[in-house]
Amino acid sequence: MAEKTKIWYLQNFNLLAGMNQNIKMELAEKTTDQASAKKDIIYFPEEPSNTIYFLKEGKIKIYRLSEDGKTTTLHLLGPGEIFGESAILGQDTHDNVAEVVEDAVICAVDKHDFQDLMEKSPQLAISVNKFIGFRLRKIQSHVEDLVFKSAKDRILAFLHRYVSTFGKQMVDGWMVRPFLTHKEIADLTATARQTVNQVLNELADDGVISFSRRFLHIKGDLNQFQ
Repeated sequence: MAEKTKIWYLQNFNLLAGMNQNIKMELAEKTTDQASAKKDIIYFPEEPSNTIYFLKEGKIKIYRLSEDGKTTTLHLLGPGEIFGESAILGQDTHDNVAEVVEDAVICAVDKHDFQDLMEKSPQLAISVNKFIGFRLRKIQSHVEDLVFKSAKDRILAFLHRYVSTFGKQMVDGWMVRPFLTHKEIADLTATARQTVNQVLNELADDGVISFSRRFLHIKGDLNQFQ
């Protein structure tokens, strides 16, 4: 990918907002790009943590796998977000699984190259620290949902986060394309697929949403799902 195109992509990352253009150019020179298909695994637990990933297109699911094979989803990431941050936290291996949910284009940079850039740019170092703090707060909020909210409330809270992150506000509400399968939503909310099906159908019957595999349309104020 041409360096100019890489820089254009990097402009869309909040982590790099307002960053010195020379730093962005140097980062672009040190990155490699890869296209990944749905269901591809970017990394598993215990694999070496030596790369920072910038998600340019698509969606990535970060989840934890227990010894009995159960999964707990921690994040659903979209374009403009980074992952693999354990590489800059001093961890030698990954704790979680990173799986492609929607065909993705990912930019990868070696952790040592990224750390060199952080040393050159105090602003980048500050942005990284803020990002890590924000990511930890999101994890805490998600865990609290799993512990304290009912299955229905977890699904409603997920719909709010999902649409506010990936959707577009319309005259008559919010639209997000494409939508997820009921199984994917169940995995993301630690609920049963049948429960997801029931909650979505109830919302559709009440005229609150309309949906298919291709889209989710929330009619009216998104805050009704909080």
